[in-house]
Amino acid sequence: MAVFTYRPGAYVVDTRRGQLGEIVEADEHGVRLRAPGGGGEWRVTADVLRLAHSDELKQARAAARGEWVAC
Repeated sequence: MAVFTYRPGAYVVDTRRGQLGEIVEADEHGVRLRAPGGGGEWRVTADVLRLAHSDELKQARAAARGEWVAC
């Protein structure tokens, strides 16, 4: 089984919640995420994450700029 590491600033999807998040911190205990554009943070284990797809990245970058994008 492959082991993935994530770097702060990368956009991923929490597959448990179906929510897009930006990585704030990753360590041996898990990954801390924040919604694009700010908001509350949450912690997950790396095994429930997947990298964001291109349309999700577009949405995340727009949210970080305070814009709304229909996907």
